[in-house]
Amino acid sequence: MEKEEIFRVFNACQPTVAQVKEYLEKISGDSPFDLIFRKDGKEFFSKKITPNMGELVGIVVDKTIFYVQPLTFDNLKDLPMPVTTEVVFNFGKNIHVNAKPWNEYALNVFVANYHDLLCLSDKLAVFGYPSCFNQDKYLLLKNDGGHCGQYWYTHSGDVGLDGETNIAHFLGNYGNIYFYASIQ
Repeated sequence: MEKEEIFRVFNACQPTVAQVKEYLEKISGDSPFDLIFRKDGKEFFSKKITPNMGELVGIVVDKTIFYVQPLTFDNLKDLPMPVTTEVVFNFGKNIHVNAKPWNEYALNVFVANYHDLLCLSDKLAVFGYPSCFNQDKYLLLKNDGGHCGQYWYTHSGDVGLDGETNIAHFLGNYGNIYFYASIQ
């Protein structure tokens, strides 16, 4: 069914806002991956999504935790300058002791699960959790003390190297830097 036809049928049913909310929660309440939440200082895993579960910390995919807290352009004002890979790695340690910025391994796991992760991000938004990983370019870093990293594009699950750029330039022009940890 096309969107217009679905909306026509839906409108004919004259649902209330409460019914629409209940329906959205019903179809959005399951996650294909384990989610890590933090509430009252304790972390727990769940595949069920409900409102008020606490802070969403990460998503577990193929023995990899993708942390939802990114390094953003706004974070730059609180970081030592110039922004080097060491500064970014240290920022990751504030998220979790094992968190590090994405590298090719993390990008490959992400791309292999691209559609499910983007669908999950939409589901999480229904319950008021922040959307995550909704950008076209991702910066991959090595802890070499430099000021640059490789940035890769993703489009509909395709991936490719776009080039190399300065960390601060990437944050100001392309998106956030995300973190992961491997569970081995």
